[in-house]
Amino acid sequence: MSTVSLGVEGLLSASSVFMAQMCLQVFFSTIVASVTMTAANMHPKLNTTTEHLTVVEGGRATLPCTVQSMGDQVVIWISPKKTVISMGDRRLMDDQRMSVERPYISIWNLLIRNIRHNDTGYYECRINTSPVQTKKVFLDVKVPPAIVSQMSSDRIVLEEGQTATLVCNVTGIPQPNVTWYKRNHKGTSNIKEKIGSEGEVLIIHNVSRNCDDIYECYVDNGVPPAVSKAIRVVVNYAPEVHLQHPKRLGQYSGKETVLDCLIQANPLAVTDWLVNGQKITKSDKYDIEIFKNEVENRLNLALRIRDISPSEFGMYECFASNFLGEDKEEMFLFELTSTSTTSTTSSTAAADTTVSRKQPPHNNRPGDQKSAEHSRPNYNNIDGPDNQPNVTPANSKSIAIDNSWRGNGSSSSFAHKLLYYLPLLWLLALVLH
Repeated sequence: MSTVSLGVEGLLSASSVFMAQMCLQVFFSTIVASVTMTAANMHPKLNTTTEHLTVVEGGRATLPCTVQSMGDQVVIWISPKKTVISMGDRRLMDDQRMSVERPYISIWNLLIRNIRHNDTGYYECRINTSPVQTKKVFLDVKVPPAIVSQMSSDRIVLEEGQTATLVCNVTGIPQPNVTWYKRNHKGTSNIKEKIGSEGEVLIIHNVSRNCDDIYECYVDNGVPPAVSKAIRVVVNYAPEVHLQHPKRLGQYSGKETVLDCLIQANPLAVTDWLVNGQKITKSDKYDIEIFKNEVENRLNLALRIRDISPSEFGMYECFASNFLGEDKEEMFLFELTSTSTTSTTSSTAAADTTVSRKQPPHNNRPGDQKSAEHSRPNYNNIDGPDNQPNVTPANSKSIAIDNSWRGNGSSSSFAHKLLYYLPLLWLLALVLH
């Protein structure tokens, strides 16, 4: 019995040992697997997603780089020109604008300050594992528009008929658009007119005096701020003279007379009044006044003759000249005699002048005349075959237009009456017959 009992105990003991060995084997296998997995998880891992950053020149940019389970690896930043910027957190490139920023243990960002356009390109964040892991960041630098003043137009002076070439040389990334506007250089409003087509050059063919203005090039590429430049265009032209009253006037001796002409020129011209070919100078007898016109490059030149004498009647000439040419207008001032037809006067806006219409002596109404309201002569001519005006000062000193060519007024009236009654006489004769 004892022998059998020992055999059973031996079997149980051997089974226990076997089970214990199996448990130990499983336990150690689990530990090895756990250690192996931990080692695998400790392998450095770089976020390799490519990124694109857009910044404006002069600003700053942060290029991201994140590494998990760094271990003993070193992060390297490489520039677009394939030069090493940094190893770890140590900068190797001699550019103080760049540095490695590490707000957290896994972050290795590259910071670039005061960015320039030539900083554009692909930057690489790299760790030398096997295989090598690389993250690319593209830096796109935009440049606001700018006008190169030294290579752009500023003030252009030319003559009528010539061609104007306006240049607005610009820079910027992306390439800016240039739009042209025209605005009144004397106006106070900001209203402007878009002209021409887009581009850095505006050409104006066959310029006229109406082209004399301010032109503006407006430059924009979507990167603020937009810029603009004003270019002054000056158009010169020869003088043009226009009389402001009829070319044939009459006046009594001893009276005061005012003559006036309008002059257009750029630059404003040398101006003179002449009588019978002789230049008139300012004196007690003559007073020459210049009045600025509301329209630029125009003026009125008035000649006031005091106590006119018979020797001062004749051909008067308003003359103007500049370096482009000259112009003149002539008018004849003749003497009225006491046998001239008396006139009825009506007031005008002229200084010390009235406009007269010829009437029979018994219709003269001197009370109708009014004093002048303006300091500059302004002649209101009345058109029509029977309304030719005579210009006189307000003190009843008459200036009459020569109407001697009209013939006898009474003969004309008789002819009209004869033409009116002749058909009636013919009808009466038919009835009596």
